[in-house]
Amino acid sequence: MRLTSVILGLAAFAGASPSKILEARQSVGDGPFGPAGFQTHASLPRHTIYRPNNAAAAGAMPVFIWGNGACSGDGTSARNFLAQIASYGFLVVSQGVPGGGGSTTIDQMREAVTWAANGAGGAFNVDRTKIMTAGYSCGGTEAYAFIDDARVSSIGIYNSGMLGNYDQAKTIRKPVIIALGGPSDIAYPNGERDYNNIPASTPTWKGNLNRVGHGGTYGEANGGLYAKATYKWLQWQFKGDQSAGAYFVGNAALSDGWNNIASKSINVGGTTPGNPPPTTTNPPTTPPPSTNCAGLYGQCGGSGWSGPTCCSQGTCRASNQWYSQCL
Repeated sequence: MRLTSVILGLAAFAGASPSKILEARQSVGDGPFGPAGFQTHASLPRHTIYRPNNAAAAGAMPVFIWGNGACSGDGTSARNFLAQIASYGFLVVSQGVPGGGGSTTIDQMREAVTWAANGAGGAFNVDRTKIMTAGYSCGGTEAYAFIDDARVSSIGIYNSGMLGNYDQAKTIRKPVIIALGGPSDIAYPNGERDYNNIPASTPTWKGNLNRVGHGGTYGEANGGLYAKATYKWLQWQFKGDQSAGAYFVGNAALSDGWNNIASKSINVGGTTPGNPPPTTTNPPTTPPPSTNCAGLYGQCGGSGWSGPTCCSQGTCRASNQWYSQCL
């Protein structure tokens, strides 16, 4: 068995990817089971695995499977965010190896789902019945591929949204968390449209951080508010933690700085959201045609895309058949 383990520390970023608009300082998570480290493992060789140092105390860990921005093959591109989640007692699996290149695929994420559902190669104590897929930008389109996979219990969409066949969102029955960067986020119309299309009976929470745009908070210390909302979602969904779930029904998220919060079918301990009230936005059903070129990290192509197909910065590169991005 080959097991390469790296403890998170201070490191500078190299290369270019959307999630690398980050602080140089790297954090290791401040959760009760942290700090967290990342490693590779022979049973899942195309991925990076984050686990808390005190994994034994965490018991059987639910599994959070992550797709990177630009469908990047660098499994450490969102390390602050992923380490923070792991430090709260979750096994986190990122697409790609540490410092890797190239692009990932839905099939690669499916490998991780199968690996987790089959017991994580016997190397980690996981709860194989509690798996969530999630992703940033292009990685969110990978996560969406599992809306009908019975092995996956929840979906997370971050600065992302469906790029075609929008009615698929109307079929989602498993809980969804959506985090967007407000109107300046290139994926804002997509994510807002998806939220509106998800059935009212599907437990869903959506929040915007208008200050971050498409960049999210992945590189902030301990992953910022995106990580906080995510580990609380996981604690509530997979560990039955009602106090964590209260974050999604009371004023806590609003007080933290989230904007344009909305939810549906969220019930925590008999409490449903009352303040702030759910809001509805009506973004265009398709990205508006434009004669302008997309900016750096903007979408520039893909199946069903009718927006700009040139880049004002960078080069338009295809991550998969649905998504091309200016990099």
